[in-house]
Amino acid sequence: MKRIIKKVLILFLGFLIFLTGQTAAETVKVKREIKSFMKKGVLQEDISTEEIKYYKVSRETYYPDEYYRDAFYDGDLQKAGAEGDLFVTRQAPIPDVPLVYDFVSFYFGGHAAYVGKDNILYDINGFPSGDETWLKVIFKGGVNTHISSTSNNWLNPNYRQPGEPSYKTFGSYYRKEWIGLRIKGINQEEIDQVSEFMVHLAEIEAQYNYAFIFFTKNKYYCTDMMSRAFATIINNDGKPKYNLNRDGVAVTVNDLILSKDTYISYYVWTDKNNVKHIYYID
Repeated sequence: MKRIIKKVLILFLGFLIFLTGQTAAETVKVKREIKSFMKKGVLQEDISTEEIKYYKVSRETYYPDEYYRDAFYDGDLQKAGAEGDLFVTRQAPIPDVPLVYDFVSFYFGGHAAYVGKDNILYDINGFPSGDETWLKVIFKGGVNTHISSTSNNWLNPNYRQPGEPSYKTFGSYYRKEWIGLRIKGINQEEIDQVSEFMVHLAEIEAQYNYAFIFFTKNKYYCTDMMSRAFATIINNDGKPKYNLNRDGVAVTVNDLILSKDTYISYYVWTDKNNVKHIYYID
């Protein structure tokens, strides 16, 4: 028995070392992509304030041939994104659990959402509510552990109030750092198809998939939902046109960012003086 336990521990340690190396390499690539995007940004003094600085990345210098969409919905600077965009953050939603927060943020990332029609966000979370137990929501589903739609709140300065558990880490905004992504080569017809898929999942209240490395037909986790939504677009050869799951296993935030089928369209970060810096493609 001791030999078996020892072998299992060795295998687990080996896997963890491999995963750490892989994730560290991905993190370097992500930072490189972000840096490249930021270098093209030009400060827009006419719309910037003391609290928020906006930087425009000219389309002429960055993926000039991609399908054009406005950077902000209806000109509202608090509503970034256009239909078909993905919002991702590598900051996990559990900052009040320090070690777990760091582990999840590094290896898997924090969250992902899809921007649908009228700037509505589609996403899913797996946290029990009220008197629900983890065991109950994992096997039977929960009241709120399903795909849902909400208004775009990732740039809402009043998303979180002082005194809330995660305020110390994230401040009043949804996150201190996040990235917007767009799909290379996509058109409006394909975007409509993905949006309809998201609406359908919200209508049937598709539940959260806690078995991350296993495919479940009617259950999803946030990054998995993004990958599978775009996989519904099929080429003439019968295969998915877009692949957002690079290794074919669990879909991480890094997978979405580094996919050959995505490019950065927004980057938002917060400096030590709590000033927001928003880079966007125009």
